[in-house]
Amino acid sequence: MSSSPGFPALIGFDLPGPQAGTRSQRVIVTALLDDTPRADWLRILHRLAWPSLRLDHGVEQIRLVGQGLHFVGAITDARALSASVRGLFNEVNAKALDRRLAAMENPLDDDGPGSAPAASLAHATDPRLDDVAALLAMPAVPGMLELASAMTGMRFVAVARVTADRWTACAVHDRLDFGLRPGDDLVLETTICDEIREHRHLVQFDQASTHPVFSSHPTPALYGFESYISVPMFRRDGGFHGTLCALDPNPSRLDAATVKGFEVLAGLIGAQLDVQDAPAGAGQPVISMAEALSVLSRQVDALDAAALPGQFRAVSTQLRALVDGARAVAG
Repeated sequence: MSSSPGFPALIGFDLPGPQAGTRSQRVIVTALLDDTPRADWLRILHRLAWPSLRLDHGVEQIRLVGQGLHFVGAITDARALSASVRGLFNEVNAKALDRRLAAMENPLDDDGPGSAPAASLAHATDPRLDDVAALLAMPAVPGMLELASAMTGMRFVAVARVTADRWTACAVHDRLDFGLRPGDDLVLETTICDEIREHRHLVQFDQASTHPVFSSHPTPALYGFESYISVPMFRRDGGFHGTLCALDPNPSRLDAATVKGFEVLAGLIGAQLDVQDAPAGAGQPVISMAEALSVLSRQVDALDAAALPGQFRAVSTQLRALVDGARAVAG
């Protein structure tokens, strides 16, 4: 453990393997820390990192995930970058210590360690937060994520906004203490959702460690999950928005009916994103949880259940019970 809380020490680097060819590629260099840095330390890091890391080493993004600080970009010399990062850490720690000592002498200092991060002001204009706000304004979303968790048995479910350079959690149901909150990022290249953004197909596996493809895939090992399902979410115009994804450290045994129900949930949430963007008075009300589940139940009932009658019947029965419960709560 770090002897000074919030002053992380570098314990090593995770460097990428050799690149094929001479052309630079977008890679990740991860600084492994012994502690999670505080917000004021991260603000200082970002102030000191630019533009030198961008100009000298090709770093495009810096993302904190757990106790790993990921430097992402067209990095041609990872070892040179790691040497620069070591020097940067020493400088950041020195400045953070000076700031905290000054704050102790003047506790009313507006930029002291107990104050709101200055970065939050910049985030107020971040367009990604419009997507977060849109999902949080949908009253049916928490219930649909809870339903997705109950259907799959996976304890972490999220709606993610996925673009060519960012992965952002917009709505989260977390019974694993995975640690992501709405508005938080993961490093895009470490996610399976980045691959889904490109091929736009569902990805699902019950046990990564025994899977012919995902047993050697870096993402399940990095985040520590065995079971996973992720479905691309589209707006009504067909544009890709992101994914509805779920994961768990334990293996799962999902049948085709449950996977189909998960896809329908993703479709419902995606369709509602267009409602959120509609002009005021356009006559497209945001659906309630009971209405969303009713729609989902009707769509599952309408599926061709001839091949899997028992499985589909179990899913629709569960949905009807949830719809009845929602209606009873609503009075």
